[in-house]
Amino acid sequence: MTEAVTSAEGSAHHAAASYSHRRRTLALIAVALAFVIDLLDTTIVNVAVPSIGATLHAPKAALEWIVAGYATAFAVLLIVGGRLGDSHGYRRMFLTGIAAFTATSVACGLAPDTLSLQVARLLQGASAALMVPQVMALVQVMYPPEERYKVYTVFGFLGGFSAALGPIVGGLLIDANWLGLGWRLTFLINLPLGVISLVAGALLLPPGRGVHPVAVDLRGALLSVVLLFALLTPLIEGPSRDWPPALVLMLLAAVPLGWITWRHLLKRQAGHGDALVDPALFRLRKVGLGLLCTLCVNPIMPGYLLVMTFALQTGRGLTASQMAYACAPIAFGAMTGITLLGPRLNRRIGVRTLLAGIGVSATSLILCAFALDGDLSWPLLLAAQYGMGIGLGLCGPQLSFATLRDVPVASAGVAAGLLTTVQQVAAAFGVALAGLVFFHGLDATAAAGYQRAYLHVIPLLLGLLVVGALSAGRLVKAMRP
Repeated sequence: MTEAVTSAEGSAHHAAASYSHRRRTLALIAVALAFVIDLLDTTIVNVAVPSIGATLHAPKAALEWIVAGYATAFAVLLIVGGRLGDSHGYRRMFLTGIAAFTATSVACGLAPDTLSLQVARLLQGASAALMVPQVMALVQVMYPPEERYKVYTVFGFLGGFSAALGPIVGGLLIDANWLGLGWRLTFLINLPLGVISLVAGALLLPPGRGVHPVAVDLRGALLSVVLLFALLTPLIEGPSRDWPPALVLMLLAAVPLGWITWRHLLKRQAGHGDALVDPALFRLRKVGLGLLCTLCVNPIMPGYLLVMTFALQTGRGLTASQMAYACAPIAFGAMTGITLLGPRLNRRIGVRTLLAGIGVSATSLILCAFALDGDLSWPLLLAAQYGMGIGLGLCGPQLSFATLRDVPVASAGVAAGLLTTVQQVAAAFGVALAGLVFFHGLDATAAAGYQRAYLHVIPLLLGLLVVGALSAGRLVKAMRP
């Protein structure tokens, strides 16, 4: 497809064609700010979880939902959000999403009880699903192909750094306790940032829809929502409720639900060509291996941050600010992995950099276990946290590149949305599985109980990395010419 076609009159491409370099840069800053807000919000809540539990007297399952509910709602509605941008306009959906995200952030910050916060977090994730797909779509609209690589590099850096920066910002805000708001500041900080992005987006972003709008597969979206909640609800609620039959049946029901969802996607694609996800993508070898590897690697950081927060704050008595300092090496490690080590390793060993990242992550997890075994060893803990960040920075870009390497141009948008969806699903599963093991083995009557429960989670995370390494090895082989 030529640029002439993609710039059809009335489309966002056509509107952006006359943009000056300065306006494109300002518009990019507007959408990049929204991108950073979403990523910060994904991880900032981890440091706030103990404070939320103490303030709202929230049960453990509710705390897991506060973390995982956002990722779940975001994941299941992400591709729908992308399709809505194609059909109703990228700017319109971006502005709708950032406005809703800002409003639901305020609702989170003002939540009077646990249930209100859980509902607000789900709505916040749904709002992000409207907002985030438009970010990359608008990059494609505003920049010609030869200029997009530099922009994607910027977003890659912002992605890794913002995700790792979340716990640091959260810890500092909680201990700052401005106006006595405590953990509520971790959500209310989105209000000024969201308003800035909203106003800038309204003034700077190009209007118009995509050139080839695609109908939204509502039934496929609904089936996906039901399937994911059938999987996640038992994992999160089961341990605290001693696995009642209803939750066991719900987990078992996920198998036929998965089959029904798959059959619907096949039928919808064959009949209309607009299934929520084209099943043919899963038959591409690199896509299948990449998604499997993503399901094993991406749960590590969310699951680790959840249990490490409880082990250090509740078990060891660290303040939120001390937690921020403990997490700072993760951010610096991510910067090192993405900007320094990653490019150099990529030039030397190519996609095998992914295997190096998994190895660094596994080694760092083992070091974390030694750091917390007995007396807390700060030097070892900080070194391990730095290694976790490096592993994140080495794995992320390479895994995305390898997974999407052979996807046809016509399916590039849907494939990217699918990868992001799987990343978010993996994050939710990481929280659910780590929380399942951690809280099941937790003896809350003694401070050492949190430490022992944390150590129980390490083998789970290492096991996921082993499976991830095996699938990454096969992916590396598939990348060879």
